[in-house]
Amino acid sequence: MTNGRQVAVVTGGASGIGAATVQRLVDGGWRVAVLDRAAEPGVHLQVDVRDGDAVAAAFTEVCDRWGDVDAVVHCAAIAQRGESVAELSVDQFRELVDVDLVGSYAVARAAADAMRTGGGAIVLVSSGSGIRARRGMAGYGAAKAGVIHLTKLLAVELGSAGIRVNCVSPGVTLTPLMLDAWGAADSDQAFAMADAQAPIPIGRLVTADEVAAAACYLVSPDAGAITGHNLVVDGGRSL
Repeated sequence: MTNGRQVAVVTGGASGIGAATVQRLVDGGWRVAVLDRAAEPGVHLQVDVRDGDAVAAAFTEVCDRWGDVDAVVHCAAIAQRGESVAELSVDQFRELVDVDLVGSYAVARAAADAMRTGGGAIVLVSSGSGIRARRGMAGYGAAKAGVIHLTKLLAVELGSAGIRVNCVSPGVTLTPLMLDAWGAADSDQAFAMADAQAPIPIGRLVTADEVAAAACYLVSPDAGAITGHNLVVDGGRSL
């Protein structure tokens, strides 16, 4: 590590949960590399997570610049809602799986290579849709369910290298991606739509910062004995 500062990589860090995670880590003194497919201010490397070679090259560049990676929070994803199996084409299903599941594997694999010498912590982001089957979420739900199981498999395989792998599953979270996926004009409309489908006991949507807080806890020393866990942050909606 450079100057004794811990190094983190956050994918999808240009907005939403990713941006909130970046801010929390920076506030905590981490040196953070932001990977995103969007070329926006604050993005260090523009990467499509479906491209395993590009992801690996990005991690190599981070290591060359700052040293070994200590933590990775993988937030990059695309979403889909409201399309039944009859409406969701095979190509659309494949795209969701490629970005949300294959992308998670590509990032985790590159992260593990960047942590081999000193260990570290990886957090993948799944979804409440990966826990409960919901109409109109076939592609997204299947991909995110795969992320949860992938987390467990990686935790078993990478534990001997000192690498912990956990997962965060947000409920309906107030982000631009969520508003777009739900076709909602604002948070009030999104809450009404989500609560009508499955009640949210806390009476509001989850915030991006609350999900980021969970992810940052899982990469912290306080979670040193936790691996293979799926931490649900959904305001009780999955109950």
